Amino acid sequence: MDIEQVARVVKLVESSRLYKVTIEDNGQSVTVVNNVNQQETASPIKSKAVQDSTDKNSTDQNGSAIKDNLPKVRATHVGRVYLSEDGATDPLVSKGDHIKKGQTICYIEELTRLLPVVSDKEGVVSDILVEDGQSVEYGQPILALELY
Repeated sequence: MDIEQVARVVKLVESSRLYKVTIEDNGQSVTVVNNVNQQETASPIKSKAVQDSTDKNSTDQNGSAIKDNLPKVRATHVGRVYLSEDGATDPLVSKGDHIKKGQTICYIEELTRLLPVVSDKEGVVSDILVEDGQSVEYGQPILALELY
């Protein structure tokens, strides 16, 4: 394995979501560790804490606190959330939309695959809790619903 091959592997790992890659060739092995992904996974936790505190301090037009006990549709995977199917079309759901159980509400990109997030509840979307392209963790609330 020559230095150019090693450099290509390093660039590929840096541009991917892979954390660690080990390549063996003719008795030689090279391990490349991507530290960028560790920093990315740490930042959503911080932003979630900030988001939770702003939700608790939010008020509606009447001045009363917004209820945190609304049912929520949660992320079924870890990755980046996309509210539309391809980025060029309108979001799959908007505030005020009626959604049904089994309806696709968004997609999560996990290792270059777009995985649908399907609602497990019926109701009216009262709030969208994430932004398009935001990193999400498993179980993180995506939508708040008012049940029928």
